[in-house]
Amino acid sequence: MVTELAENIYRIEVPLPHNPMKLLNSYFIKDAGSGRNLIIDTGFNRPECREAVDSALEELHTDLDETDIFITHLHADHSGQIFHLKNKNNTAYAEEREAKVINRLRDDSYWDHIYEEFRKEGLRMDHDEAVSTHPGVMWRPDDTVDFHFLHDGDVLSYGGYELRCVVTPGHSPGHTCLYDDRKKILFAGDMILGDITPNLCYELWLDDPLTEYVKSLKTVEDLEIKKIFVGHRSMLQDVYGRIAGLRKHHTLRCNEALDVLKRRGPLDSWSAAAHMTWDISAKNWDAFPPSQKWFATGEADAHMLFLYHEGLINMRVNDDGVKIYENTSGRTDIGDLIYNYGK
Repeated sequence: MVTELAENIYRIEVPLPHNPMKLLNSYFIKDAGSGRNLIIDTGFNRPECREAVDSALEELHTDLDETDIFITHLHADHSGQIFHLKNKNNTAYAEEREAKVINRLRDDSYWDHIYEEFRKEGLRMDHDEAVSTHPGVMWRPDDTVDFHFLHDGDVLSYGGYELRCVVTPGHSPGHTCLYDDRKKILFAGDMILGDITPNLCYELWLDDPLTEYVKSLKTVEDLEIKKIFVGHRSMLQDVYGRIAGLRKHHTLRCNEALDVLKRRGPLDSWSAAAHMTWDISAKNWDAFPPSQKWFATGEADAHMLFLYHEGLINMRVNDDGVKIYENTSGRTDIGDLIYNYGK
């Protein structure tokens, strides 16, 4: 489905079947005399996503020769179709670290590394089960592409908009928003979402996701935003209220992690996640789908690392190389720590 949101800006609803995200908001910026269009994010590499994008391009009376591609970040729900969309006549853009990881998604050694890092967080799944059920493996691009690397401050001109790259790490190492300084429009990717919270997990070049994410919230908050276009589900109206809500969410999550460690610790992140609350339709931790256990463990570890780096908990590595966290202070409240970051 294609919806016009602003002059020359269209939303393409790309379904994400059997996925908690439900749909991707891909954005299309139509030519305003320059001869080039831009599509922002692509959906998974699966037939339903491909059909939605191809149908939208047809409805918008354009083709790929006239349409460049910008990827906000590496995750397969945003990058999966890049090989399908890239041809010799168009340009694929992404932040340098994101592009390099996208081009490694088909490399088994990359997933061996990621699995090992999550094993150090306590992940208790067989390698083959964990990797084969990960959406980043199931719906990754068919092959590598030749990217044009972008960096913070670079500007893309499409549809009468001057879109400045604002690099906002946290959800991924080089997650990049596009911001029009004159028209005050932000294409936010997964930096800020309206009714769900972006997942924070270990990635290459991203060792402390929550710290990076909280800093990025301040970066976005400092922008004057009149319209924000988010990566998933419903549109967002009150961006600054949502930023406050995200700070509150991560404060409560840190408090919960402290409480779990106090009552049940010392624990690795898998075990801590099993005792934390999650917005998922499963009766207990054992009933979580494998991929959701993976993401929950990573999310728990992101909060544990934040608390550790802030000196609020201790960490040691056991004989199996797994990180064990302990709340030796007895604290269960971080106060305004996240609210005061960058202020």
